[in-house]
Amino acid sequence: MKQKTIQADYWDKKIDISVPEDTVIGEIAPPPIIQDPEKAVRDAIANPIGTPPLSELAKKARNGKVTIGFDDPSRPGKPRQLIIPIILEELLKAGVKEENIYLLCASGNHCKWTAPQLRTCLGPAVYDRFCPHGSASRVLNHDCHDPENLVYMGTSKLGDYVEYNKFLMDSDLFIYTGTVVVSNWGGMTGTGVIIGYPSTRSMTSTHGFPVVGHPDSCHGDQHTMMYRAHKEAIMAQIEKFTGKRVFYVDVVPSTGGAPAGVFAGYSPEINGPTWKFAESIYHMEVPQADVLIYGVPRYSLYGETSNPLIALAAACAPVRMWTNKPLVRKGGVVIALVHCDGTIDERSHPSYAEILDLYRNCFSMEELSIYEEEFRQREDLIFKYRYAYAYAPVHGFWLMYESEYALNQASKIIFAGVPGMDNSLAKVQVSGTGGPGSARDVGATPARDFTEAMQIAEKIVGKNPKIMACPSFWTKIRPRFYVK
Repeated sequence: MKQKTIQADYWDKKIDISVPEDTVIGEIAPPPIIQDPEKAVRDAIANPIGTPPLSELAKKARNGKVTIGFDDPSRPGKPRQLIIPIILEELLKAGVKEENIYLLCASGNHCKWTAPQLRTCLGPAVYDRFCPHGSASRVLNHDCHDPENLVYMGTSKLGDYVEYNKFLMDSDLFIYTGTVVVSNWGGMTGTGVIIGYPSTRSMTSTHGFPVVGHPDSCHGDQHTMMYRAHKEAIMAQIEKFTGKRVFYVDVVPSTGGAPAGVFAGYSPEINGPTWKFAESIYHMEVPQADVLIYGVPRYSLYGETSNPLIALAAACAPVRMWTNKPLVRKGGVVIALVHCDGTIDERSHPSYAEILDLYRNCFSMEELSIYEEEFRQREDLIFKYRYAYAYAPVHGFWLMYESEYALNQASKIIFAGVPGMDNSLAKVQVSGTGGPGSARDVGATPARDFTEAMQIAEKIVGKNPKIMACPSFWTKIRPRFYVK
């Protein structure tokens, strides 16, 4: 069979791999960006969906506290740098005092972000304006383990424990600036308050195994997904408890976060039009694959992909991003070009190694979940999260839960290019515990390189399989796959 060469992400470089000529390339062209993005934002906040214009809401809040929430630096900063200055202008015009405006990073159960990271995300002008020299900063990180700044708001109609940042209650107006992209968490992102500001206990309502591991959450249709239903129920409960509604300004991004579309309004009213637009620009029809291949860069999701838990999440997440029918057929093979040598940054992810040790003695991710509460109460891990920029103690559990669907759907998840003693592509590193063993620890199969990975795959799916390759899945715009 004729072959073609494609370039794929691998660690901090691109590598050439040879695939059959009929391999489907699962990439889309970058959506066109808005030529006048400032005007698009101004039009959106002047004509929002399901709510009066922001100018009217700001006038009602002019004597009180206003909070502007924003996606954390794991998302591109360009939308925040575009939207927040325009919102500030609107607030000041309405008579809101600048000293009563706060910027609150929606860090969820991620790490708290350092001052340089937040300054890069927001841009120097906005950051320096709200964080002058001194200690009275009005640029704040959410803290999911801070009892003084979390408020219990009841239970949602689906039984979710709703405990959220008190700024949602104390603010006369709460504005959230987010992004809507294709995701394995909910089909499409959006309604960022729900993921950005919960306590670690509340996060279990969306990220715990009973929800994220449920079959009704393991696909990409946000209209029917269980995970998304819980987000909507929590949002409704927050607004019922506080008696206030959150004003959203969401960007649907193109390359680098440049806006392809801008939408403003209340949730869930904003969801329909935003999703319809996102679906139209991200849509891609593909056949169901026997073998799915994609590149994995050095930094993805929550840190370096040398970390086996992060490598596993990067390898398994795309398998959940399908509509109509599964992207990979039952019993197919997934090949991730990933440099996993077993290194876990203990400062950033102090709980990951222990979670992995526990998993070695569990039959399933569901069984692993019985240890969640122990980690949620661990004072040593909580201290590192609150004061040393580590991820929250339970964060590693979420990565494991979301990966089980792919591990069960595919016959094998192959890590191709893991460092080893006999691997010219990536020699074993002293700092790591060894790539082959690290891959096996998380249920994956190690391979020296792509050629070896394909040889393993063909023993399972046979010769001439249907192949789809996403060589730059994590570094380009992610498609919304409609599987024919």
